[in-house]
Amino acid sequence: MVSSVGVVPRCAVHPEEEAGATCQRCGAFTCDTCATWVMGVLYCATCAARPEVNYLEVFRQERWGRRDANAWTVAAGTLLLVGLAALAVYLEEWRLVPLLLGAVGVGVAFFLGQSWARPGLVLTPVVEGLWATSLYGPGALVAAFLMFISSLQIFLDTRTRLFFRVEVSEKDLRRLWNLQVNNPLARHALSAGISSVFFPLMVPVALVLGFLGLRAVDAQARPPIGRKGQALAGIALGLGAIALWGLVLWRPVTQAVFGRLFSDGP
Repeated sequence: MVSSVGVVPRCAVHPEEEAGATCQRCGAFTCDTCATWVMGVLYCATCAARPEVNYLEVFRQERWGRRDANAWTVAAGTLLLVGLAALAVYLEEWRLVPLLLGAVGVGVAFFLGQSWARPGLVLTPVVEGLWATSLYGPGALVAAFLMFISSLQIFLDTRTRLFFRVEVSEKDLRRLWNLQVNNPLARHALSAGISSVFFPLMVPVALVLGFLGLRAVDAQARPPIGRKGQALAGIALGLGAIALWGLVLWRPVTQAVFGRLFSDGP
């Protein structure tokens, strides 16, 4: 790359190296060593390290190894199993005690972040379901199947993988970021808009959150602020709820008024 005056641009950090590109944020010349790609955009090393640029990495680090809602859900289920185990002991249902205590052990290990407990959470309902079936008949398979589906969902959840320090793809990380961080006003506007169809008091909430969420949308910001469709949907649902509840609430009044007028006529 040669400038118009014939001077070869040099890297801003390594002036002895020729620049091969420019940073898309600050415009500084960068050599191949300094050039850093972040989510498909080239930056210099300094800009690439900024949290607003590499926001997905910041998001990943904030959740790396930290308990999430799934961990606390497993903890609640484990406490329930402890209670059931105590009840089984009280009723002298000794065949059921090892099943429950085995599941309790897996639940405790999961909450503590033991690596084996993540696949163990999925295998537990399979193994113990077969064991329970041999003891209590095929009816136990129904409960085991429901537990297996719930455990599989937790196993595959991106939040669970981050808690257990398992690397996740940029696609999955972005999906989780969009769900938890990206323009929560628009997300809440959609929820309020749906609620307003059933509860008229939610109409102003849906409209206010929708307009605020719509104003916040900025695809060029770093990190980008999206969810325009959800903000618009919240506004549309709120306006639709006004029309719906207007008909529902005012129709009896209108009928009563016109009915009285016609009844009082000559």
